[in-house]
Amino acid sequence: MTNLVPTTAYDLLEPLERAAVDEYVKYAVEKQVRSNQRIANAITLPIPAEYIRRSRDALYKPLLRAAITERITEIARSYDISPDRVIDEHANIAFSTISDFLEPGHYGEVTLKDLKSIPKHKMQALKSIETRPGSYGMAIKVVMHDKFPSLKALGDYMGLVSPDAPPPLRNYVAEKSKEKILEAVPEKAYLELLEQCTQS
Repeated sequence: MTNLVPTTAYDLLEPLERAAVDEYVKYAVEKQVRSNQRIANAITLPIPAEYIRRSRDALYKPLLRAAITERITEIARSYDISPDRVIDEHANIAFSTISDFLEPGHYGEVTLKDLKSIPKHKMQALKSIETRPGSYGMAIKVVMHDKFPSLKALGDYMGLVSPDAPPPLRNYVAEKSKEKILEAVPEKAYLELLEQCTQS
């Protein structure tokens, strides 16, 4: 069942307000890309009078400003490269499992979950999905990225693989970052996987 309760400022906008926000956000993002600046910094840009006028001053409203911030932040996550994003990408690959994508079907068969139901961050662990005609319909092959390189990278970042060598991101990966990564899987299982990784 679809959740119809608005959860963001953008969801609360009327169609014309949403169009005004989309138009401005597109301009702001393109401006940052052209000038080779971080997308996230577009939040602090002053809105040109032209866009204020086109929106009939609606872009002055706090709700629309909040929606602009939401949209730019969302787009920035897919554009901007940062240590946080690198760690998140590796964590998504390292801690995703095949059960995130497949579910039991009828008569003991396994079926692919509805892709819309799979969280976006989990999709990053997928390398490919192949379909081909089979004896009883379409056969599906799900290929995931190898998790061991990501586990090794995370271990290197946190100084777990070579405890005597300072981790590359010592000043960036604080204890809370370790906790965030370990939240996705029990620590015992994480350490077992990491041990397998270092032995390979």
